[in-house]
Order: sequence, then structure tokens, then C-alpha cells
Amino acid sequence: MTSGPFRGVAFDLDGTLLRSDHSISQEMRSLCATLAGQGLLVTLISSRPPRSVEQIVRDLGLESPWAALNGAILCASGAVIDRSPLPAEAVDHILARHGRDARVSVSLYAGFDWIVRAMDRRVGIEAEIVGFSPTVEAGFAGRPVADKILLITDAGSGDGARIAEELAALGDGVAVARSKENYIEITRGDVDKGRALGFIAGSRGLSARDLVAAGDGENDAPMLARCGLPIAMRHSPPSLKAVAELIVGSNDDDSLPRAVGRVFGAMRPQRR
Repeated sequence: MTSGPFRGVAFDLDGTLLRSDHSISQEMRSLCATLAGQGLLVTLISSRPPRSVEQIVRDLGLESPWAALNGAILCASGAVIDRSPLPAEAVDHILARHGRDARVSVSLYAGFDWIVRAMDRRVGIEAEIVGFSPTVEAGFAGRPVADKILLITDAGSGDGARIAEELAALGDGVAVARSKENYIEITRGDVDKGRALGFIAGSRGLSARDLVAAGDGENDAPMLARCGLPIAMRHSPPSLKAVAELIVGSNDDDSLPRAVGRVFGAMRPQRR
């Protein structure tokens, strides 16, 4: 395992910092408070919309910059400090191809706004997860400057992999990644969680290699590849585990905060 000293930690949210019911365990809360109290950087880098990430940042009492929309939006002290919108032609292509496909739920994210064409079942599930409801705009008539597009398919249908492969053919103008098997995240070509990690580290005069990072999805691979100690969850896809130096258990068993606590000497190993 890579040795320290490390200067901070970056967490993905769903499937990593958050439990399966989207709550935060007391042990994770304690870890974040302890590390932040020691002056270490504790940041969140998520594919969630900014409004949802900001709620969790406030809940944890964190003061470091953080990233939403897979790194397309970076915020600090309640303000946007970096924004990377999608090329307009890419948005037009994706909406023309999938905007009327009943098998796909399309979401546009523009700054702190979340816009959908309709409140269908898949969008309803996502609204429960992130803690707020989107604005419904049939046909996306307003066509805002979009920082991210999320396509949600039915789990187990196989459509997620097919659509991700199709969109990857759009070229360097867009980055396509999956945060879940049926969640296709589309951002600008140079945007990913690794870029966000480097930006946040640099804001503190650090390198991404000075940080520990933990995640569980394909979209976390760029972040884990850039950090000093990459940690993957047990349920991560093989592609992410291949990047990791440490694999922990479930996001429901507190193995992650215990492992990170040991790295920083913030927690003692539990007695058996």
C-alpha cells in the first residue's frame, strides 16, 4: 500500500460515503469531523447535482471546495468557482437522438437547475435519491446551457452499455461515463472527477497525489488514477478495482471510514 503522509481525502457519494439508504453513518461523520478538525482537506466529488451535494456538504460541516455533475461544476463557500458546459452541438445531438425515446429518461443540468421533459418513474426514483424534484419542461424548449446530461435506462435492460458505447463515438467533445449500470453521465470532453480532484487540491496548494480518494463507479476511475491512495468499494466494477490499491467492504458496514481513519491515524483498529 502507498505510504503517506497524505493531506486530505476525496469521497464519491452514492455507494461510497453514503449508505444504501442514502444516509451518513455516525462513524463516517466522526471521521470527516476529525480530519477536517486537523486541518486536512475533506472534499466530496460526485455526479449528483450541485444542490444535492451542497446539502451533504452543509450536513457534514465541510468547508473545502467540492464538485458536482462529475466535475463539471466546482463550488466553494456557496459559490460556483469553475463551470464547464457541454458543447451546444453535442446537446442538440443527444436530445435529437434520445429526447423522445420512452426507454430513456433525459435530464439536463444547468448550474443548480435540474430540468426534465417529464416526471416519469425513473426520474421519480432519482428525485428521491437526491432529495429534491426537477423542473419539468416538455421538449426542453428553453434549451439552457447544459453542464451535464444524464440518461437513465431501466436497470438490467442492457441499454446503458449500448447507449454509452454509442455516445462515446461522438468524439473528444464529450466525456461519457457510467455512475451506475443504467446511469449514463455526459459532460464536456475534458471534464471528469480526476480533473476536479486536481483543481480542488490545487486550490489548497496541493497535488492530487497528496490526497486519498474513494469511489465505487466507472466514473470514479479518473479520480482514483490521479490520487495518492486509490480506494475502491467491494461492489465496484472490475475496471475500478484494477485502478485501486485498497479494496474495502460495503458502504453499509463502515469499512471505508475505518480504513481511511487508519491511513490518517484518526481511528484505532477495532479489537476482535
